[in-house]
Amino acid sequence: MFPMYESLHFHIPASKVNDIAEWILLSDEAYMQSEINKRGVTTAIKYQGKVGFHRINEVPKERGMATPYYGTFGGVYNFIFNVEEDDTLLRIRHSLGNQFKLKPYEITLGSQIQFESHTEASNHWFSNRLETIIEERQHDYRFFIDGEIYTNLLATGWQKEQAHEYQYKFIPTTVGCRIIIRHIASAEIFDLTENIEW
Repeated sequence: MFPMYESLHFHIPASKVNDIAEWILLSDEAYMQSEINKRGVTTAIKYQGKVGFHRINEVPKERGMATPYYGTFGGVYNFIFNVEEDDTLLRIRHSLGNQFKLKPYEITLGSQIQFESHTEASNHWFSNRLETIIEERQHDYRFFIDGEIYTNLLATGWQKEQAHEYQYKFIPTTVGCRIIIRHIASAEIFDLTENIEW
């Protein structure tokens, strides 16, 4: 008999992914325009389908034609989940959003936190990267906590019966995804990926 390994994930239905993708594209454009307004130029990591560093002094009129460079590791988008009794709420923050005054995105997902059992311990880390939200809009989207990260979660004293007592933050980067939980009542924070080698 094989041992069972548990994981949890947050599910974003495909019907919501388009709205999120549009907000991300709008945020990227607002950030680039803010940089152009301040410095006269901004750096894009992808421009008109070409990957690489591009200095641009104008945001393309066609949405999604330029992707801003947010640094070596990225990590500018924060996906923050709150588990309610009958729903999961998602707030997405752009960590530089205060520079261009774009309101945080908030959404009721119409889905619950979900648990799965596997016969093998896997490490999804972040199975769908941020680009997938933009490029594959018709697909459901999941943020996983499993493998070594799930073990780290249990080590904090977290129990699935009290899952709603925590806030869950995922910060996708170019090399993985930081996963941080916060115990709401005590405001205690645990970085589940602090010692993870990507």
